[in-house]
Amino acid sequence: MYRKLLISIGILLAIVLSSTICFSNNGLQDAADGVRNVVGGAENAIEGAVKDISNASKDATGDMENKANQLGNDVKDAAHDAANGVENATTNMVGRTNNDYTATRTAAETDATFMGMNATAWTWLIIGIAAIAIIALVWYYSMQLNSSNNRD
Repeated sequence: MYRKLLISIGILLAIVLSSTICFSNNGLQDAADGVRNVVGGAENAIEGAVKDISNASKDATGDMENKANQLGNDVKDAAHDAANGVENATTNMVGRTNNDYTATRTAAETDATFMGMNATAWTWLIIGIAAIAIIALVWYYSMQLNSSNNRD
């Protein structure tokens, strides 16, 4: 039985392999083209997305670069304007003479007195009294030390 089954499978296989029947290649070709189209479409979509991301990043970088350049130019212009202002101010000051000076004196008057003496006299009077008091205290304490040594 085993032999009959083996022989019949062999004959069937020989008939199938030696027959001139060809499968239609059109169906396989259409399937392959469909797969290629899907893969190509996906490739195009990914490529477009990557280009869009790349362009967006380039635009953002360009915008940042432009803003930084603009800020640098603004700072340079402001510094230039400040330098011009200082130059104009000093140029205007150079042409003036001492006769143009109009500041008002704000110091205390030296003629002010209290009980007939000015501030300098009062300062020397207070320093003199303090010096006399210090000398008197030193003399008093040194005399106490002498008297306590004599009692011992």
